[in-house]
Amino acid sequence: MAKKKVILHLGCGTTRMKDAINIDSFEAPTVDKVMDLEKFPYPFCENSVDEIHMYFVLEHLRDHVGVMKELHRILKPGGILYIRVPHGSSVYGQWGAFTHLKGYGYRAFDEFTDELASGLRILPRFNIIKRKVKYFLTYPYDFYKFNTWYPEWENKWFSPIVKLYVNFIQFLIDLNPDIFERFWCFWVGGAAEVYIELEKV
Repeated sequence: MAKKKVILHLGCGTTRMKDAINIDSFEAPTVDKVMDLEKFPYPFCENSVDEIHMYFVLEHLRDHVGVMKELHRILKPGGILYIRVPHGSSVYGQWGAFTHLKGYGYRAFDEFTDELASGLRILPRFNIIKRKVKYFLTYPYDFYKFNTWYPEWENKWFSPIVKLYVNFIQFLIDLNPDIFERFWCFWVGGAAEVYIELEKV
């Protein structure tokens, strides 16, 4: 019999992930375990967790490096960390929300792939499995392993027009996210988020 995966859903808020330990800093019907994400160490053993999902949480925390080190510690080798954070050009970024401390870019997590930074124990080592600069927060959503955001406008009469426009802009972003961020992101109102999947080395 296969051993059950240990999956953490950190900063779950009002959403609940099936087959995961749903964690936040307050008590709620959706929360299995109350925990402060900036108090280390976390109550999980080293190399004990298969997956960690952290959606729109990291931007609220002050000790980003400390959190990433702790997530790396508790993940098993080859374990996957799923992260969604607001893009720096977005209204969801640090200038658009009172509790958001920073926004992120397409290459914000590149330093975690740096052997020198890892060797100097500055940052933990991850491989980037997948990443995407996402134009709209709520659409398209079919590539997420676990999604908590669905468009309110999906059943409105104008939904096909919005989807056509969003898909077109997303296609252009996907051609070269670096050029999008450098030259034309503000022409279309900025991007909503950065989505990334990191594998523990």
